[in-house]
Amino acid sequence: MLRYKTVTDEGVSVEQITGRPSLYLDQWMWCLLSENIELKNRFIAIGEKVCPTIMYSFATLIELALIKDQEQIEAIINVMDSFDYGFSDADPSRVIHREQKLEVPQGSAFREMNPCCDVELIKNYVMNVMDPLKPFQISTMLTKLREEGKSGTYREMGQRFASNLTPTVLKARQDPKALARAKTRHSKNELRRKKPPYTQDIYRLALDFVVVNETMKMTPNEWIDLLHTVVPVAYFDFVLLDKRWCHFIRKVLPLKPPDIAQVFSPGDLEKFLKGLLDFKEI
Repeated sequence: MLRYKTVTDEGVSVEQITGRPSLYLDQWMWCLLSENIELKNRFIAIGEKVCPTIMYSFATLIELALIKDQEQIEAIINVMDSFDYGFSDADPSRVIHREQKLEVPQGSAFREMNPCCDVELIKNYVMNVMDPLKPFQISTMLTKLREEGKSGTYREMGQRFASNLTPTVLKARQDPKALARAKTRHSKNELRRKKPPYTQDIYRLALDFVVVNETMKMTPNEWIDLLHTVVPVAYFDFVLLDKRWCHFIRKVLPLKPPDIAQVFSPGDLEKFLKGLLDFKEI
């Protein structure tokens, strides 16, 4: 959740506290929650027992803002405002940079802030969206984004990552030596870090996964799906993903919970709900 830390004549300090278990939901889960009243009510009831925190990235919020159906939006708002929440940066490069900058010498602890925290998104929410006289509610961000109309922003986001990463992938696929190196790394799946968070390893191995699967087409939307994978899996407890990236985490990545998140695809919904209900913090 977000809460006021200090209030002085110079301004207001706000801090983000992320309770556990922490959840990151892919768009398919939000759609199910918005369409299935029984599932929505069951999910909220489990949340009342477990008190999880749903983490949102800017990409998540934009995707939700693009939903047109008002009944779906009302159902989504009902879910959003039933849980604590936090803001996470979906860009692995930025998070990795902050990890390298802020990590203490012993590792796995960071000065000043959690590297996955999206400070700019929090600032925007507090300064431009939040009503300081009312309780903090994440749905106000969704309402604001819908009013602004963000379809262009979403397309630009996907295209930006596609334009940055697709040429790198294609170049590696077309270079026999680079492709051979990627296949060697992919077969070994070696980790460079010895302790969490494994953001850099997940990102590196995910890109190798794309390179060596030479027929895999990476559209802008597919790159956004990758962004929904790397940072959430490195930092949170439960992450819902599409089938491709769930397979990558489970079958390719040489890491298991609790060092990374438990991941679930659309076919694992019952397992996810049971795991959430049975969660015990280590």
